[in-house]
Amino acid sequence: MTAEQLLQQLKDIQPPPEPAWWLLAPAHGIAIGLLILVVVCIWLILRHRRANYKAGLAEQALRHISASYERDQDAHRLALALSKWLRQVSLLAFPGRQVESLCGKSWLLFLDESLGDDAFSSGQGRVFGNLIYAQQVNLDTAQLLALCGQWLAAVKPQLRQRGRD
Repeated sequence: MTAEQLLQQLKDIQPPPEPAWWLLAPAHGIAIGLLILVVVCIWLILRHRRANYKAGLAEQALRHISASYERDQDAHRLALALSKWLRQVSLLAFPGRQVESLCGKSWLLFLDESLGDDAFSSGQGRVFGNLIYAQQVNLDTAQLLALCGQWLAAVKPQLRQRGRD
């Protein structure tokens, strides 16, 4: 056979069919799996940080109030600041309950309920009822700060839950 005859017998090379879409190389599968894992980890970290954000803000505000009292030693101003702080944190922790309308004895009972003790209605915390507006009130500031710290520890789960919502 001559070279020309041989060339005429040649046929085009048929490429193999395209591989199915699900036949990815193992490296591609591993890369996609790692990408999904990284995204899920970032989502969980952000969710955890957001859940602890409100509780951290409340702790920071309480420390700020305490430091302010250490500077000026004004017990009445401390009591007013703590009362305002209790109201603000209550609004954050219990948004579905009509906290803003509570006052006097009902406010103290709400604080007792959220603390799980009666330290507000029968203890030093009574000052957060209507006594806070009296001219002469004997305040044990260390007890008030400790009571507010205990209350914050009791409502932290609600703050964290609201942070996840």
